[in-house]
Amino acid sequence: MLGCGDLLPKRSTGEKLYRKHCASCHGLDAKGQTVRYMGITRANLTDNDWKYGGGDSIAIQETVTQGLVERHPRSLLRLDTQEVKAIAGWVLKLRGETSR
Repeated sequence: MLGCGDLLPKRSTGEKLYRKHCASCHGLDAKGQTVRYMGITRANLTDNDWKYGGGDSIAIQETVTQGLVERHPRSLLRLDTQEVKAIAGWVLKLRGETSR
């Protein structure tokens, strides 16, 4: 059986990890307009209304690993440093920014 990674192999590691761990709540576009979180401003990852700030890669990494843990999937806690950096990079790309 083929999965998305097989059908679309050119996706970056960050995009693949984001889709697996984050998109169900934050949406594929990271705007947070999902059934579960529509109207909750912190679900929108494209603005700067973040618990730890969303202005740079380090702040995004902090949110991924330490953010709203009671709501974040436990699988995020098992990601290694490079995987967290990849997710942060993808979020910055969705925001139209580059890693800083």
